[in-house]
Amino acid sequence: MLVTLDDLRTVYGFSFPKSQDETYQALLSTAEEEVLRYAEIEQGDVEEYFPGGDSGYVLTHTPVLEVKSVKVNGAEAAYRYEKRANYIKVSSSSGSEVVVAYSCGWAEGKVPETIKTAIAFTAQHLMKLSSGKLLGISSRSTEGGTETIEQSTPPLAVQKMLEPYRRNRAL
Repeated sequence: MLVTLDDLRTVYGFSFPKSQDETYQALLSTAEEEVLRYAEIEQGDVEEYFPGGDSGYVLTHTPVLEVKSVKVNGAEAAYRYEKRANYIKVSSSSGSEVVVAYSCGWAEGKVPETIKTAIAFTAQHLMKLSSGKLLGISSRSTEGGTETIEQSTPPLAVQKMLEPYRRNRAL
């Protein structure tokens, strides 16, 4: 988990009794999944296959934590990794297949604060929808008029926070 219950209480100022820990833990798990999915962020090991013949390849799983190996036709190949572009420059890729093995995610303790805040805000949004029995309700009447209730997950404010992380943003 990228955000813990203690983080919710101490960093983000959430106030809930210990009896609600299980509920908030489930919301945190859902919030993390939704935030990472929306931002197109992956964690874990990846093997990506490319046809040979090019001198470089753009890695499509992000964020790249570490490139473990580059193989051309099963043999280790020399390479240079350009982090900003997620680009692997291979010294010789004249073979028929290039396999790049790498891991995605962040180093321990290096998760961007924006991601952690997005998870906390999404958990808060889910709790509001759940506790207010607002799931599926798009608007309601109040004394002052009509209130619109946002149903997207993650909520729109969080989506805006996550835009820089998305690879395939719509124009």
